[in-house]
Amino acid sequence: EITSSAQNAKNLQRLRDGDPTLSHLMLGRGAWGGYSYFGVGDDFGWLGYFIGRSQCLRELRIYCLPEGNEGHAFMEGIARNQ
Repeated sequence: EITSSAQNAKNLQRLRDGDPTLSHLMLGRGAWGGYSYFGVGDDFGWLGYFIGRSQCLRELRIYCLPEGNEGHAFMEGIARNQ
């Protein structure tokens, strides 16, 4: 498991598959509505990787990232795909 919930797993799959309907994403506390919450138990490295290679994502709001290795893995994942 690389995510803490079925909804997050679905959104990771949508990012991976290039789903054009996933154009907005929120991360951390404060994420609500039609957006996604990613938090403790989620693999931020994979999340960053899929965000970085997304051609459809137009808005990314980050309310909170984990400290340490997970936050660093997230940024590395995005940077690898630019």
